[in-house]
Amino acid sequence: MLSVMNVLEYTPGLPWYCAFTKSRQEDFAALHLQRQAITVFLPKYKSRRIVRGEVVSRIGPMFPRYVFIQPKDSQPLNTVRSTLGVISLVAFGGRPASVPAEVIELIRTSCQDGICDPGDPEFREGDRVHIIGGPYEGMHAVFSQETSQKERVIILLEIMASVARVKIDRRFLVSDTNLM
Repeated sequence: MLSVMNVLEYTPGLPWYCAFTKSRQEDFAALHLQRQAITVFLPKYKSRRIVRGEVVSRIGPMFPRYVFIQPKDSQPLNTVRSTLGVISLVAFGGRPASVPAEVIELIRTSCQDGICDPGDPEFREGDRVHIIGGPYEGMHAVFSQETSQKERVIILLEIMASVARVKIDRRFLVSDTNLM
């Protein structure tokens, strides 16, 4: 996997910019930008999906079609525009827009080795949840409590006008507030 940022090449004080890439070519564009000695930051995000009843982890760009770059003082920005995989620089009023260094640093520190992993969702008793996998897929429930097994939780599921306590894998739950 492509390194997200050459930390040794990161230069405090120089501006950051955002390059708009071709669809699904963030890694390709980042590689070609790095070959030009441009510092590239391509944060990744770990997401989980249900595919054919199985939870599958996927790592993809946190900001699809965008990479952050920090060219050196002597590097003209027009070379970025002609880099393979790059469409253009994000600009406002015809001028490339700079990204505050604080934003880059906040993203960088919230990621482990360039990959942000939200981890397992945390729920509190009484939280409304939506079931996204397993035999109860598509149903809504109320979170009841944790179990001694970290990956399993107990929910209250309304079935035929009665409430059933059901143990379910935590990974099959999302907060109802995330669906809005």
